[in-house]
Amino acid sequence: MHETCLSTMWSVGRFESMADFFPAAWRLGFHAFEINHQVDSAMLAGLDPRRYPIPSVHEPCPADIPTATLMARNWLISSPDEDGRRQGVQAVQRSIDLASALGARLVVVHPGKVDIDTELEAELLQSLATGQGASPRHAELQARLVAARAARADANLDAVRRSLAELADYAGRAGVRLGLENRDHYYEIPLPEEMAWLLEQLDEERVGFWYDVGHAEILARLGFGHRETWLERFGSRTFGVHLHDVRGFDDHLAAGLGELDWAAIAAQLPAGVQRTCEFRSFHTPEQVAAALQLLAAQGCLAQSRQTGGSPCQSQGRP
Repeated sequence: MHETCLSTMWSVGRFESMADFFPAAWRLGFHAFEINHQVDSAMLAGLDPRRYPIPSVHEPCPADIPTATLMARNWLISSPDEDGRRQGVQAVQRSIDLASALGARLVVVHPGKVDIDTELEAELLQSLATGQGASPRHAELQARLVAARAARADANLDAVRRSLAELADYAGRAGVRLGLENRDHYYEIPLPEEMAWLLEQLDEERVGFWYDVGHAEILARLGFGHRETWLERFGSRTFGVHLHDVRGFDDHLAAGLGELDWAAIAAQLPAGVQRTCEFRSFHTPEQVAAALQLLAAQGCLAQSRQTGGSPCQSQGRP
């Protein structure tokens, strides 16, 4: 069984360096870590992967070109513009290079988006927030969003297909696997049918599914499918999961501070996949430690974590 990871998401704005974050997280009970897409090269300086196991990297990392910049310029693997697509591919390649250097075996990949007006979804969310979810206007907003996405999706999906074919080869040469993450916005890629289409075309040893519990819940709350669908369809191709709680449409909460049924989630999680807790940095150490204990008690974590064992403790780590 894999050790349960803590994403460096919790470190952002809380710790000045990874050198401060890792021992603090270790003391809370996390003995493996995922480097997320808010960590730049300066924050990685001096990091010794032999001291702290790092099984996964979440692209784009190092975030020397911030995620917000990549999004704003449409430098994504889904961009129909070839220059933009190449920039997106190179961002993921840098993450693969980092993973290889750190000894990480997995890179979590955001497969991009469909190029539509995101205000359509913002209006839909506002309608739900004001209690208008059953209104004719809400139904009209949802229909407009679905139609807009369908009209533009093919060009973006073709770009994703071409990008992932290149990246699968690149990752294979580096000894790294890619996990395609489900997203929390309807305009993002992939929806379940798109995930199926992409995975069918890619080597199952190199590219699989990365299940984000909170994203699946939010997309369902927006009115698009059911959270359970993802693992029902792609459980056998799952490389890892992101665990975080949801309250309303607010996600990346420490488990137990939201509304998710963790026992029900545990019953669906595939055995032997990496489990990473992805909590925002405003959570206190006590909340993070309590979340780890709750997830263990509900059966969401690897057996070694539930029993308190740590293959790392015998190797002289703090």
